[in-house]
Amino acid sequence: MKSRNFRLAPAVVAATVGMLFAGTAGTAVAAPSEETPNATSSPVGDEAKADWKPGAWYDDEKSCKEAGEKGKHDNKWSEYRCKHEERHPGQYDYQWHLYYHR
Repeated sequence: MKSRNFRLAPAVVAATVGMLFAGTAGTAVAAPSEETPNATSSPVGDEAKADWKPGAWYDDEKSCKEAGEKGKHDNKWSEYRCKHEERHPGQYDYQWHLYYHR
């Protein structure tokens, strides 16, 4: 009787572990990424995206905002936004992207 219990134990453990991983896999995909840009830093909506034109890329937010203010001061655009996003999709190289509106 004991030998049959010992043979079943690995199968029960494997099934339990499989169910645990299967249950958490779906929630991990649905969870938002920590590197997702803040909604307040992006252009407002899909209908407004047509009005926002992409500008240059910057390594830090300060440089992006300085360039945005300079363009605003030089009357190149009336508004600007700096959005933290991935420059080359799939390579995880996040930079600051300037968007402007005339």
